[in-house]
Amino acid sequence: MLMMNNIKDRLRVIKRRLRALKEGLRVRVVRKIRSSEPTGGGRRSNLEVWKQLQNSHYFENHPCYKGISEFGGQEAIEAIRWFLPIHSDMRVAVIGCGFGRETLKLAPMVKEVYGIDVNHTILDKAVVFLSERGVGNFTPVLAETFAQTIPTDLDLVFSIVVMQHLTRDLVRHYFVELGRKLNTGGGFVVQFLDENTADYDGTDAPEHGGGEPSISWSHWQLVKLADLSGLKLVEIRTLLVTDAALWHWVYFRKEK
Repeated sequence: MLMMNNIKDRLRVIKRRLRALKEGLRVRVVRKIRSSEPTGGGRRSNLEVWKQLQNSHYFENHPCYKGISEFGGQEAIEAIRWFLPIHSDMRVAVIGCGFGRETLKLAPMVKEVYGIDVNHTILDKAVVFLSERGVGNFTPVLAETFAQTIPTDLDLVFSIVVMQHLTRDLVRHYFVELGRKLNTGGGFVVQFLDENTADYDGTDAPEHGGGEPSISWSHWQLVKLADLSGLKLVEIRTLLVTDAALWHWVYFRKEK
């Protein structure tokens, strides 16, 4: 029986890797077709920076994560439950899924999790990490193609410790595109950083270099983000996480 379970686990890993390879081929075809087209409205993006960080084993070398391991993640469940119940028929998108730390806790409680991240380096790690722990309802999604890949029947979009590391344009892009894919009544539960030295209008993540940026969002910027995305900002819960930094947990809902 144990041998059969091991075989089944490996088959799940292979299936996920094949799906990721297929998606990678599709990305290369799309890039070739669009190579002569201008970028979407001149949108600023630091995805290339994060690709380099993930290729350099970001989680394994980070002083907070200290490798790929099963720790934490329960704060994701608690944060979601602050705002709405979790149901077994939910389809969830996780922006910046990493190696699957939060998904490991969330996936057994929902129908499907679409994990978005920057390249195959980190998505392959997520597939292995989750498959080895019995998660079979995780679909890896490349950040560059999430708008085309993820279906239009989402119930929840979740993210933690991601928005502060992205350009503001990229954050807006996620909200606009995933907001369109939400079912009516579906929502975003997303964490934003707010540091006490923040220059809200004068700072943004660099598109090239600069390592791991730290970008703050004010309450009123979050109101504007909701308006841009066609969502209703329902509630903000703010926590003091250090002497100099706040976390805003924000619940946005699609009304119609």
